[in-house]
Amino acid sequence: MKKKTARLTKYVLLIFSFTALFIFSIAFYSVFVSSRSRIQNQNEYKTSDNGLYHIIVTGTYENQSFLTEVYEGASKTAANYKTVVDLHVPKSQADTESLQSLLDYCSFLNADGIIIYVDSPDETPTLLQRSNSSDIPIITTGQFAPNMHQISFIGTNNWELGKKISDETQNFLPNGGCVYIISEASENNANTLISSIQSALGDNHRIITKVINKITPDLKIDGKNNIFVSLTEDNTIISAQILSEQFDADRYKLIGFGGNEVCQLYLQKGWISELVSLDPETIGATAIYEWFEYRNQGYANSYVTADVKISRAQR
Repeated sequence: MKKKTARLTKYVLLIFSFTALFIFSIAFYSVFVSSRSRIQNQNEYKTSDNGLYHIIVTGTYENQSFLTEVYEGASKTAANYKTVVDLHVPKSQADTESLQSLLDYCSFLNADGIIIYVDSPDETPTLLQRSNSSDIPIITTGQFAPNMHQISFIGTNNWELGKKISDETQNFLPNGGCVYIISEASENNANTLISSIQSALGDNHRIITKVINKITPDLKIDGKNNIFVSLTEDNTIISAQILSEQFDADRYKLIGFGGNEVCQLYLQKGWISELVSLDPETIGATAIYEWFEYRNQGYANSYVTADVKISRAQR
């Protein structure tokens, strides 16, 4: 009798232990699933909360350094507008893409806005639309393309830029000298810039200013106080190459305009003495603000003057 009672007690305890373990397992699993679900919901909320809109910064490989800084400036500002910013630039010079193909890619991603560097004032890409048939707002920098549909262009005020260049020029010529302004007839908006430089330098009677179309092999310069000023990115690169081959480095200085990869390389080599360029981080921040104004108000400033950045070669 005692053995039967002991055996029965053993079975009861065993059943009770398994039952308790089963109930505990169910409770633990329920708490785990509930906690996991809550964490996922919080993450989804944060993702949605921090990325309501999507803007892409894009342009050619030659402008990679400049666009990277534009992207950084845009990203810092975008957080205030619940916006995510991406950078799309070809990975190498071999990956040549037209402005139209870059915009097509952004359209394929259904971007809410595009910040793009325009290399030529003659660009006329096809207007893009999002999948919901609304136009994609485009903000441009670099060269102003009058025939391109853009809500805002962030660029230079040529008169103010001319005064800045003249100040830098006079720093190189404390005792006077000769300034050669290189400007091809086809360059757009050059007249205002040249007039501004000449006007500012005209007050210094020890400086002689000449405007030339290009640097030719028969160009002769006197002494060592010679400054060449190039007003476009392409012309800056060409001038740097020709001057480095034609004259000794101590006979001239070159002030160029631009900030692409080649310009930066020539600045490091000393072929360019100074580079005048736009401030890319400020452009990125301004572009986000103008896009947000357009989205909320239906309009943006069509032309915004960007800050100027000076980069000097190590002496």
